[in-house]
Formats: sequence, structure tokens, C-alpha cells
Amino acid sequence: MSRRISQSITPTAEDVAALRGPFISKGANDPVIKALRDYFKDTAPGWLAKLGEDQELTRERLAEIRDAAAKRRVVIDALPAGTAREKALAELSQAEAVVDDMDTALAGAGAFGGGID
Repeated sequence: MSRRISQSITPTAEDVAALRGPFISKGANDPVIKALRDYFKDTAPGWLAKLGEDQELTRERLAEIRDAAAKRRVVIDALPAGTAREKALAELSQAEAVVDDMDTALAGAGAFGGGID
């Protein structure tokens, strides 16, 4: 015969509320989700939403995009593996590659004092 040890505790109403609280879905009005939305909005350069093909980018502006991408990547990396995470990381990688390519071109143009055709 094997021994069996059992110990348990009965939670109070306050205990139940405290234990369940962080895990209850609060829907679209969840303060954590709102904080994430605000964080993403606040870390993206405001001018980026209006960027068009007729505008020019400086190295400083490219650095702003690089910084915003890094901040966004930290949050997205924390998400569980899945399609949404992979898509978001792929989009960030593509944006970072474009920034790197443009920054390299600008650095080369600056070193020779000429433009790029």
C-alpha cells in the first residue's frame, strides 16, 4: 500500500478575486491591450504615417525608424509563436533591411560628396 498525503486550502472570496483577476479577459477595453496599442503608437515616428514616394529621408529619419522597429521587436518577440508573431517579425525585418540599405546608400553618397543616380 502506498502512502498518500493531501493538503489543500479553501480560498476566500477575496483570494478568488485576486487569483482570477489578472487572467480574466477584459476584451477590447483591457487596460493592458490599450497600453500596448499606445506604446506602439507612441514609439512610431509621427511623420511615418504620411510618408510618400515624393518625400526624402535623412539618416536621422532612418535612425528614427530603426529605433521604432527595435522597440516594437522587443514586444513582438515576447509573443507566443504563431502566424501573427511570425508575420509581424517578417515585416519588421523587411523594414529594417530597407532602412539599412538606404542608410548605406546615404553613407556612401556622403563619403564621396555626390548623389546617387
